[in-house]
Amino acid sequence: MRGGADGGLPLTFVIVPHDDMNQPPGPEEAPDWQRRPPAGAPDFLPPDFLPPDSAPPAGAPETPALRPATPGDHPFGPQPAVIPPPATPPPALRPPAAQYDPRQTYVVYQAAGLSGFTAPGGNDPLISPDYGGWWRRSTAVFRRAWPLLLPLQLAQFVLGLVVTIPGALYSNKFLTDFSNTSFSNTSYSGRAQADPSSALAVLGASLLVSAALAVLGAVIAVAANHVIVAAAAGLPPRLGPALALAVRRCLPLMGWQILAALMLALGLCACILPGIYFYAVLMVLPVVVTFERGGAGIGRCFRLFHNDVGVAASRVATIGAAAVVLAIVSAVVGVVIAAVDLSQTGGPAPGQVATLSTTAVIVQTVVRDLLGALLRTFTCVLVLTAYADMRARTEPLSTSVLAAEIGITPAAPSAPFTPPAPSLA
Repeated sequence: MRGGADGGLPLTFVIVPHDDMNQPPGPEEAPDWQRRPPAGAPDFLPPDFLPPDSAPPAGAPETPALRPATPGDHPFGPQPAVIPPPATPPPALRPPAAQYDPRQTYVVYQAAGLSGFTAPGGNDPLISPDYGGWWRRSTAVFRRAWPLLLPLQLAQFVLGLVVTIPGALYSNKFLTDFSNTSFSNTSYSGRAQADPSSALAVLGASLLVSAALAVLGAVIAVAANHVIVAAAAGLPPRLGPALALAVRRCLPLMGWQILAALMLALGLCACILPGIYFYAVLMVLPVVVTFERGGAGIGRCFRLFHNDVGVAASRVATIGAAAVVLAIVSAVVGVVIAAVDLSQTGGPAPGQVATLSTTAVIVQTVVRDLLGALLRTFTCVLVLTAYADMRARTEPLSTSVLAAEIGITPAAPSAPFTPPAPSLA
């Protein structure tokens, strides 16, 4: 660059590029006091960061007191300690199974967050997502509850024989007397006429037998429901609390069963199909009366059945099919017993009706009632699990809720419920 226009001596400035230009001074070039952290920075520095004998010049801003660094210090403040993984990982909690595992106790399912409500398809021991789950849960609960269910049903069988055997013998005697009536009191066809008083006596005896069996069946049904829920909840079933509940709920159940019997009779008179429909709907009536209060009965059965017809019909049809198979087996056994008895007695005389001996009538009654008791031992579980499936698709429900309703365990608060879409399973 040349000098100005005043004619002075020319001056020349030479700019020599240097590699260190525009670079901040290194730590050794900056004053000691400039290397102190600003206010608010961490109150520690490495031990060799600031010589102990250096001090800031007069007028420099004060800095916070410094301390030597200690192990674990971090530029951004205290940090959470890092725990190294153990040499052997601890045993993990068993996760909820994708499907119900009958080998696990109910405590596992409570720990899975199912104590207040179980959506159909969860791990509850009584509530199932589909037909296969219903069958698996029913068989699993049956394996736990049968040691007490079987004595209950056998007790009903034995006490029922006190009523059914005299009724069967009296009916057989009436038939024998009718067939052997003197022909002095005959119609134009030569057939003996029945005594109206004897017919009324048979009808009255049949009504008394039916009433006694209904009372006994109501007590056993309620007690069996208590045993099943206790077994599903992983608790030991006890006969005392089960019978106490049966005594309390027996009369309400009897009242509803009388109305149900009238409906079935009217349905059978109306071309049979309405009777079959009423039978399917009212199959869960004993379970409804066992667990629900406030007048829950026949109307509640209709609501549960029609809320998801596919689920209800599949369960009820299976139970009804089992009853039909039992009726067929009982009929076949009865025919065999009658054939053996008639072959030994030589058959009826001409003009008389074939009647059985007293021994054959007793054997027929015992075999029929015993087969019925064995079937009820299993179907009572099927009916309760079917009721649980129907109710779970209507409102919040779990095994703990059912247990609390009959005084077995307290129920936890229910979670929000979203009813699933009806299914044909």
